[in-house]
Amino acid sequence: MRARRLARHSLTERAPPARLVDVVRRVCGVHAQVQASAELQLAARVDGVTQQDVRDALWQDRTLVKAWTLRGTLHLHPADELSLWLAARRAVSPESRRLEAWVDPKGARHPALEQEEVDEVRAAVLDALDGRSLLREELAAAVADRVGPNAQGRLRSGFAFFGGAQLCQGPPQGSKITLARADQWVADWQEVDEDDALREVSRRYVHAYGPATANDFREWFTSPQFKPVQARGLFDSLGDELEQVDVDGREALVLSGEVEFPKLSPTVRLLPEYDVYVMGFRERDHLVPDAVRAQIAAHGRGRYEGPAGVRFLVVDGVTAGLWERKKRGKKMELRVAPSRRLTRTQRAALETEAQRIGDFLELEPDLTVA
Repeated sequence: MRARRLARHSLTERAPPARLVDVVRRVCGVHAQVQASAELQLAARVDGVTQQDVRDALWQDRTLVKAWTLRGTLHLHPADELSLWLAARRAVSPESRRLEAWVDPKGARHPALEQEEVDEVRAAVLDALDGRSLLREELAAAVADRVGPNAQGRLRSGFAFFGGAQLCQGPPQGSKITLARADQWVADWQEVDEDDALREVSRRYVHAYGPATANDFREWFTSPQFKPVQARGLFDSLGDELEQVDVDGREALVLSGEVEFPKLSPTVRLLPEYDVYVMGFRERDHLVPDAVRAQIAAHGRGRYEGPAGVRFLVVDGVTAGLWERKKRGKKMELRVAPSRRLTRTQRAALETEAQRIGDFLELEPDLTVA
């Protein structure tokens, strides 16, 4: 199972530079709440690309796009299939018609908004973004000009309330994001039926992360609004497109005919926080041995976010320690703390990984192994 996932994530044999977008497609999107993490996920999977290549694909060529899709969080997707992912999200998480009163993370209280007010603000958001991308502050002001100030506080706090399933990010201005209409940012936009999109996304998940169950998919893809019974109904609707296999006594599903599994090849990888291989690997007992669990528990981010929030040394598809990175001038310091002794071959592979990260970031790597 690990061998299959590693291969389908281009973590056994890396893809050539021309397949950058295809790699994002095959893994069902790249988690991008932290831009540097998204970039390093691609560095681990694609040979010979740099950080600037990823940014050019996003903001210049527009072959990749950044939007709120899986679990309502930011992901990179091929631009030509963003409509698919947004439609699938809407199928399981319909936008709220009324907004309850809400206290934001900074403690500010925002009043409830009725359905008519919400619809008015959503229409104003799309109107304000017609033909342009705007900073968050600019968009909030433009909407307030159209409908009044009642929703301005919520707009400054986040846009998932008002058209999040129709927006994407435009080119950043310094450290600030801009927002754009997905149907205008992406060339040749085509709407997709929501139910068809959800079925297609579930097929892709099983291909990239299977063997898997309906509940694995539900936890990976969506919000609490999508119930286990609905997920089972979705997988049942695929009928003979899925085939059951046994994984250590656990029943799981693969796409029909995909019952052959490759042999595991030796690999050593440095994966960043929120890497999609880790996020999609639902069998955490297999992925994270006890020694690594202890490292996570002692880590600042690990105590709060668990395996998702830390950077893993991964050996043969299993976590084998943690690592950190810090830029100092023209150097990138990489400190790796293995949970067990590495062989000479694994240590050499780790040094190669460090050099790859340095090349990707166009910085000199400085590797320390605890």
